[in-house]
Amino acid sequence: MAYRQPNQSIMNSGETGSPVHYVRHANPPSHPSMVGEMPSVWLLRDGRRANHIPCLPNFTPSQESFPSITFSVNGWPGVRVEDICNQTVYVDHLADFIFAYHGWQTTNLALNWPGYLPNSSSDTSHRRIVALSGEHGDREAITRQAFAQEIASLIAAVYDRSGRRPVARGWESWALNKDNVQPSDIIILSAHYYRDVWIPELYIIERGV
Repeated sequence: MAYRQPNQSIMNSGETGSPVHYVRHANPPSHPSMVGEMPSVWLLRDGRRANHIPCLPNFTPSQESFPSITFSVNGWPGVRVEDICNQTVYVDHLADFIFAYHGWQTTNLALNWPGYLPNSSSDTSHRRIVALSGEHGDREAITRQAFAQEIASLIAAVYDRSGRRPVARGWESWALNKDNVQPSDIIILSAHYYRDVWIPELYIIERGV
């Protein structure tokens, strides 16, 4: 067994196997969208840090039309885009019919990514999704898991086409490409409804952390 300096237990008190590590896993934090504005930095379950993706001033939780739809895994807020796309993770309360009480047939979903042109109805970053399908007694409403898949799919589609889109000066570090931000770096925490469109709240995992 490797020798451990006496003060190393204090310096690394949150490492895997430590009491702090187990306390953190046993006590997930409250979802940030439930307690106020989204924090600039979010600590993931494994201890890594993730940075909040900037949103337009009119797309902040305090401006939402009604309560947000949140995503968590085993009680811990957030789910990685890559895991949803690969169908290797299921969100908590995955079968909830999240739009059941709205009576919508369809609804709008958009991705406001910093450094790119605003959304339009013909843009890849904007899509209309089916909220309620089927006929009469055989109708099926979209679930929380399916909505997470729609968001992840939208992000992946925008990423796939981002190489052809210019990034505004000063936002180069947020560019969607293999050198900056990839779907494997992106965490979905929640989605918020603003007048007529759902906007997801996203975080980027710090690389090398």
